[in-house]
Amino acid sequence: MASLLKVDSLTGVTTAGSISVTGEGNSTTTNLQQGLAKAWVKYDQATTTAIDVSFGISGITDEGTGDTTTALTNSFSSADYVHSGFVKENGIINWKSCAAGNIRCVTITTSASNADYDEVAIILFGDLA
Repeated sequence: MASLLKVDSLTGVTTAGSISVTGEGNSTTTNLQQGLAKAWVKYDQATTTAIDVSFGISGITDEGTGDTTTALTNSFSSADYVHSGFVKENGIINWKSCAAGNIRCVTITTSASNADYDEVAIILFGDLA
């Protein structure tokens, strides 16, 4: 018989913001909050700089060809967080600057020229402020 748990929020017993999840082999645990993406976005630079879908993102700013600043809804505790990105059509994404409340990236072609792409995605992991 399958079990079903329905809740609107989870809070740790020992520490409110800490919930451990037991791994598949029952021998290790993962901190739930540490493993979740805190923000992500997919946007279009090519036609108009516009967000297609996002979570934890308050907006994006076109800084020039292939150059975009993404503002976060909730800031990280510092600029020391993990970021990753993807660009359609063999583009390359470089991180120009990283602050607690925003990240600026530049998309380039394989020949190192700035270029706008119709699909750019970034995902961010770390501790929120």
